[in-house]
Formats: sequence, C-alpha cells, structure tokens
Amino acid sequence: MKKQNLIDAIIDFLASDAAADSKGVYHPEIVKQHLNDAFNQAIYAAWLNGKKLSDFSQLDAWSKTYEVPIMAQVVRKGHAFLPFAPVQLPDGHGLRQICDHDAPENVFAPIEATANVVFDELDVSTMDDTPTYSMEQNNLSTGAGEESHLLRLGKLPVAPATVITDLDVMMIVPLSELDDYDDIVIPNGAEDSLIRQVVDLMSKKPLPDTSNDAVIERK
Repeated sequence: MKKQNLIDAIIDFLASDAAADSKGVYHPEIVKQHLNDAFNQAIYAAWLNGKKLSDFSQLDAWSKTYEVPIMAQVVRKGHAFLPFAPVQLPDGHGLRQICDHDAPENVFAPIEATANVVFDELDVSTMDDTPTYSMEQNNLSTGAGEESHLLRLGKLPVAPATVITDLDVMMIVPLSELDDYDDIVIPNGAEDSLIRQVVDLMSKKPLPDTSNDAVIERK
C-alpha cells in the first residue's frame, strides 16, 4: 500500500456523513501529520506488547529490508549508510536485523558505539568472529540529500575469506521519512486501525472558551 492511499482514505472518510461532527474538508498535510503520530503510537504499542511478552517478533511485520553497500572497508572495519533514519525505539529495536546479503545466515551483532575500544583491550575479537554493527549520526558526509545515519561495522572478513560487499538491513521506517507514493509496510488489517486512530485524533476538539471577556477586562 502507498502512503497516499491511507491519506486519501482518511480524507474520504472525513468528508463523508459517517464522520458526524468531524465531517469536513481537511488539508492533506494536516492528515499526514496525524497519520505520522498514529503510526508512531502503533509502533510503540507493538514494542510495549513485545516487552511484556519478551518477544519483539511482531515488530517484524512493520519492517522492510533494504540492500545497502559496505563503504570504505579498511582491514576489518567499514561503514554503510542507512537509506532512512529508523524509527526510534528503546534498545535500538527500530533496526530489526542486519546480515550479509549473499549469506543471510551471517547475522551481524549489535554493540554499543564505544564497545570496540573496550573489546580491543580485552582481545574479544580473537574469541568471536561475529561481525558487529553500531548506529550513529552521519558525520562523514553532511548536507542536503545525504543519509542521516550510518552503521559502523566491525570484524568484517578479509581475503582470503569471503568478503562481505552488501548488507540486508531490516528496519522500521517512520512514515514521516517516506514520500507520499512510497510503499509502506504495515501488518495485515492494520490499515483500518490506523485510519480509526487518525479520525479519533482529528475528532478531539478543544474545550470551548466560556470566560466572559468583559468581566476579565474590568479586572
């Protein structure tokens, strides 16, 4: 489904008699902002439920896999640019999985950005050859059109071992990062739930101002 399809469905509903007191014509940008909020709420609710059940696999239904190339590998380190900034969730759960594109069973392990220094001191690299990644803001190339986040990669294989050239990055992308005609990934049946959430958000009206202005001015 395209993002614009959801926006059109919400606008059509709000223009119909079914919208009751909320019936009206709304600017697409207003609808889009509420849709972004509803999407983020749904993702966070899925994360909370996963935390309660100790199973975050339900987040995978909101995820899409992107192929990204590894850039500038030097010995066993390199980096890769993310096509979008992932949705912000505790413990980095916006990034679901990173693996070798040509060997999906070769899954990278997440580490803290500063962990490599500690691991190098402890010679952990000699005990475990699992490739690692950490995410950080892109400070290598800045400016309009540049990717905002990158992956720092460690313990990459070097020749004569099979070299990894491309990654499959499974991630949840905020709707605000996508263009109107980009495909969005949501679980089956979640479209109706998102539409209802947006309509509910847009139906909440501020309480009327019942203060007497004349009385206030006399004070």
